[in-house]
Amino acid sequence: IKISSGINAEYGAARPDLHCVYHMHSRPGIAVSAALQKIQPFIQASIEVPDISYHDYRGLITDGSDKPYLARDFPAPSTCLLMRNHGLITGGGTVEEAFYRMFFFHQVCQAYVDCGYLTSSIPPQNILSDHIMKIGQEGYDECRNDTPFAVLEYEALCRMLDYEGLETGYPYSENVAASFR
Repeated sequence: IKISSGINAEYGAARPDLHCVYHMHSRPGIAVSAALQKIQPFIQASIEVPDISYHDYRGLITDGSDKPYLARDFPAPSTCLLMRNHGLITGGGTVEEAFYRMFFFHQVCQAYVDCGYLTSSIPPQNILSDHIMKIGQEGYDECRNDTPFAVLEYEALCRMLDYEGLETGYPYSENVAASFR
C-alpha cells in the first residue's frame, strides 16, 4: 500500500498487515468520536465491529510524530479505530474487508445518534453480552459459506449502487444483476 502523507501514511506504516485502510469523517462517526469514551455493543451491526480500538486526537499532525501513538492504539488484530474528536478508520486485507467494516462501524455510530445515546446511557439490558456476540459472529461466519470475508456483502452493496445507476464497474462473481433488469 502506498499512501502519500499525513495520518494516512502513518497508519499505513503502523499496520503493514492492512492492505487497505478506509478513513471517514461521517457526521455520526464524528459525533460518536467526540461524545463517547467507548462504544458498547447494542445492535446487531456491533457483531461485525467487535474489535474497536481508540486513539486520542492530538491535533492536525503532518510530520509523522503521531506514528508511534497510532501503532500503540491500533494494534493487530483490530480492524476498527475510533479517532476521538476526529472520525473513523477501518482496515482489512482487501478493499472489500475495509469497506465492510466501515459500513457496519458507521451503522453503529448512526444508531448511537438515532437512539440519543450520545447524551444518555444505554440501558444495561440493551448491551449485547459476550455470549450473544459470539453466537452472532458464528452465525455470520456460517452464512458466508466459505466465501472470502466480505466479498458477498461488498458485491451486494455495489449492486445497490449499480441499481441506482452509479455504475461502480465492480466485477461481480455472478451476473445476477442482468436477471433483474
